[in-house]
Amino acid sequence: MSGCDRERARCEAALEGFFEVAQSWEFELAWKLCWLEKDFADAGWKGGPPDPPPPGWQRFTLVHSGEDDPRHDAIRARPPQGCEVDESDGCFTLHCERPGGRLLDVVAATCAEIRDEHGLMMSGLGADGPGERGALNVGRRLLMAADRGRHVGYSVDDLARFLRAAGGADDAGA
Repeated sequence: MSGCDRERARCEAALEGFFEVAQSWEFELAWKLCWLEKDFADAGWKGGPPDPPPPGWQRFTLVHSGEDDPRHDAIRARPPQGCEVDESDGCFTLHCERPGGRLLDVVAATCAEIRDEHGLMMSGLGADGPGERGALNVGRRLLMAADRGRHVGYSVDDLARFLRAAGGADDAGA
């Protein structure tokens, strides 16, 4: 094998690795754009952005991924104040507009109310407006962790301890 052939083989190997990384990045980007597009469509952005909620109010969508759960009936009959049930997409969904200063605080209170009154852990958080996109992403992942963590043996305390340790909180050992 000549020097030129060796150099060509080395370049081809490097390019092959580059293309593998690019394909993985392309998939991740497409996946994220798909979810962003779904958030906008779910939020009614087809005809333009919705009006923002009034000052001091938060607008969000909670989703429960379980199908035909008997606990849905009680919530259908008496949804949390400021929330409306919507099952048009085949998911049990609550569109909510509730008072509160920070999105995650209002979402947490609403989820706790649903859990305490109906024994139902909401498993997803969608967007209903242009609001706090970062808070929506954090909230969505925290709800997913709370829901999925219990299925694999992690308690709420385990998850909170993880967040304190990973986030660098002073009380990480608590």
